[in-house]
Amino acid sequence: VQLSNATDSPSETLAATPKAVKVAYDLANAKYTAQDATTARKGIIQLSNATDSTSETLAATSKAVKAAMDNANGRLAKNSNGGDIPDKKQFARTIGAVTSTNITFNNASGWYKIATVVMPQATSTAVIKLYGGAGFNVGLFEQAAISELVLRAGNGSPVGITATLWRRSPTSANEVAWVNTSGDTYDIYINIGQHAYWLIAQYDYTGNANVTLYSTPEYSSVQPGNSTSGQTYTIYSSLMKPTAGDVGALPITGGQLNGPLSIGTDNALGGNSIVLGDNDTGFKQDGDGILGIYANNARVGYIDNSGLHMSVDVLTNGGIRAGDGKRLSLTSNNNSTMTATFNLWGDANRPTVIELDDDQGWHLYSQRNPDGSIVFTVNGDITANTLRAGGAIYHNNGDIFGSLWGNDWLSTWINNNLVLDVQLGAGTSVTTWNNAGSWPNTPGYVVTSVWKDNQGENIDGINYAPLQKRVGNQWYTVQGGTV
Repeated sequence: VQLSNATDSPSETLAATPKAVKVAYDLANAKYTAQDATTARKGIIQLSNATDSTSETLAATSKAVKAAMDNANGRLAKNSNGGDIPDKKQFARTIGAVTSTNITFNNASGWYKIATVVMPQATSTAVIKLYGGAGFNVGLFEQAAISELVLRAGNGSPVGITATLWRRSPTSANEVAWVNTSGDTYDIYINIGQHAYWLIAQYDYTGNANVTLYSTPEYSSVQPGNSTSGQTYTIYSSLMKPTAGDVGALPITGGQLNGPLSIGTDNALGGNSIVLGDNDTGFKQDGDGILGIYANNARVGYIDNSGLHMSVDVLTNGGIRAGDGKRLSLTSNNNSTMTATFNLWGDANRPTVIELDDDQGWHLYSQRNPDGSIVFTVNGDITANTLRAGGAIYHNNGDIFGSLWGNDWLSTWINNNLVLDVQLGAGTSVTTWNNAGSWPNTPGYVVTSVWKDNQGENIDGINYAPLQKRVGNQWYTVQGGTV
């Protein structure tokens, strides 16, 4: 074989030398070689109709581009802010948003048709929520009100809807009513005060219902005559405080409680009663004008127009007082060493006995006897400044006053009637010798002595004096004694 260095020979009989091969290789290596295209180089490209491929080596066909454009044209334009949504209500419900609109009422208070609803009887629900209320003056916080309407259809028996209004403020809607215009279609009315301008209404409904809200509702000064009233419920708060009557409570100004009252427990006494802490302890009306007192379901006493009646012991650490301006008191200072008891009892022999005793025995008693008389007896000494027995008086100095002493004191009677002292008055001396006479022939005078000398037989003289007594402070000469 003949070797050849030629690189352009068409001979099929010559053999290429390594030099010729190298020249050809170097030339080929410097030329473009066909290969797949990438994002970094040119190359052979394969077409694809796919619209969801992530490949960076395939090229989209016109068909794929059209499909992408059709998909893009079916989506929302960001700069349209939802203006290109075909069914905006359905869109809001689909994304869980609430449809809202503006409603303004005219200057008058009254009834307004705010919506027309379609409520199929196979159960459907619609809600309408109003923000804002009647009035527009700054500082009237209650006008920033919330009113909520809930409408619900039933099973068609009877045909109609249930309309409820949930009221949160005095300026909210006050009442709700509906009119069945045809089939499942109803006009919804509310009653609201004046100046309810520019309110916000939000509404929603189940998939089988529909709500059409009116931004400028029709007005009526009175409730439509063919309407059916709904129910208004008040949601109480610090703004809408319930009255005592609203919650069945007693007002602080007073009122009537129908049934038993329980404080801290249930009531087991029943009837017209009040129990405190214990379900069978308290007070109960036991009849006209009778207030029973109960402890552990046992009647321990009662009060009526005659007083307090107790069937058990009355224990007190203070005094017991009776009366008004003038009082009767029974008091214990809790410092006695023994227990004292007042007793009232009686039997056939002692019909009525009132006595005082202690742990060692009785002190005193007063009793009515069978004959009607009364005896008062003391089991010990009696100390008093004055004792009285009928009209008689016994003084602590020992003196006695009574009719026996001329309705005067005994000391006075004694002083006026008893001889307190006796004496002889001034004496008289008479010489009787050789004289005739009778000496001392005077009442009350007595001879005190005689004298005689030692001559003769006759006495010489007589001494005599009056016998005197003292009654009170006065001296008297006794009478009698003359012949």
